[in-house]
Amino acid sequence: MDGHISVERLRHLFSYGATQSEVNDGLAHIIVCPACWDIAAEAIASLKATKELVPAKRGRPPVHPFQDAREALIVLMDIEEQRSLGLMRAKGWWSELKDLQPRDQAEKVKSVAAIQKREVFETIIRQAMLVSRRDPFEGEHLAQSAHQLVEHLPSAEFPPQIKNGFRLSALTAIANSRRLAGNWAGALSAVRDARVHFLSGEGSPEDRARLLAIHAALSCDTGLFEDAFHLFGQAASIYEEIGNLVGLTTVTIQEADALLMTNLPGEALKKATTVLRSVPSVRLEMLARSIITESMIVLGRLSGAVRSYEATRPLYEELGDELTHLKADFLEALILDAQGCARESEKLLRGVIAGVTELEIYRLSFLWRVALLESLLKREALGKAAQVCEETLQLLEKTDAIHAQMSQVWRALLAAVKGQVLEKYHLAELRNYLVRHWTSPAPSLPLFFKAR
Repeated sequence: MDGHISVERLRHLFSYGATQSEVNDGLAHIIVCPACWDIAAEAIASLKATKELVPAKRGRPPVHPFQDAREALIVLMDIEEQRSLGLMRAKGWWSELKDLQPRDQAEKVKSVAAIQKREVFETIIRQAMLVSRRDPFEGEHLAQSAHQLVEHLPSAEFPPQIKNGFRLSALTAIANSRRLAGNWAGALSAVRDARVHFLSGEGSPEDRARLLAIHAALSCDTGLFEDAFHLFGQAASIYEEIGNLVGLTTVTIQEADALLMTNLPGEALKKATTVLRSVPSVRLEMLARSIITESMIVLGRLSGAVRSYEATRPLYEELGDELTHLKADFLEALILDAQGCARESEKLLRGVIAGVTELEIYRLSFLWRVALLESLLKREALGKAAQVCEETLQLLEKTDAIHAQMSQVWRALLAAVKGQVLEKYHLAELRNYLVRHWTSPAPSLPLFFKAR
């Protein structure tokens, strides 16, 4: 069938005058065409309102159903509408629950049957995942609330396997919130608890893929990239199998970013480029293009990097939050440095380093300091390089969020700079150290310790 179905044809389709061939062709198109699905839902609602949906036939009452696939379609659309309304009601209940203390929340859940619904649980989890991006501590609180809610859901309606699937989803959200808050041990604990349900085959495929993706992201945070790549692959396989393009695209971008962090820009470029063939959202396109731009810079493909950055600039302006704008400025600084615009690049690099430091995104702050040191070393500006090391050591004295070995590393780096023995490959070693040992000390220290 070419094009879309008209309203007149739909009204005919849901009458006893339609032939079986017309019904089969029409329904086959409706179920694969989102636009016609919406038109059909409107037409059915209109026919219901005027009591014309299933007219009387041979003495049967008007409520007699169709004896073919049309009835299934009507039921599916009813379920879709009721689920949407259920989610709206759930948000209303959550608005009342969210400000209560945990004990009061539990009492409310136990005493009000309307709260004991799948939709309420899903609403809390959705809010937890959204909130955790800007406030991971609040995100964990919401996810913990959802986890407690599961205990009070009626067992007659929610058997153990369903409840355990909910627990997997809640624990995944808890793990993600803790990961974003830098609570690596707590995040890993939540992942392990969730994997108990995962290994028992509980939870929806989407929930299982989400757990794998968050476990992979946690592995990247803690420097276990080989584990991360395996987990990304598992998550991608599930998303591909269930046809979840957003999930598949997201984990592909995350994997590309991990490849770039582990100094595999060629592989990162290939992975991110594949996403652009069918990217499902502007935000994901922005993330993929950013990886493409940085990969091209590292590979020395500066003309391509500039074109990629220019293609992404409107997306930064449209969607970017403060961190996104800082990352965009960082890419500009790298391009300028590669083009020999040292002064402008240095100013931009110092600005973005100050920005992420103020946001307390220390890992990114330290990695960007390495980029600044590389630029200064290339210009033999050793006095400025020493100043960067000294400023970093001052920062380390003010925070206890970073393990003590990091101070040893930067003191050794400062000594290597002052002793004029620091080489470019030493900074590559430093970058690898920061990527793989940000959360815990390394068994062996970077090469510039020996160079002093």
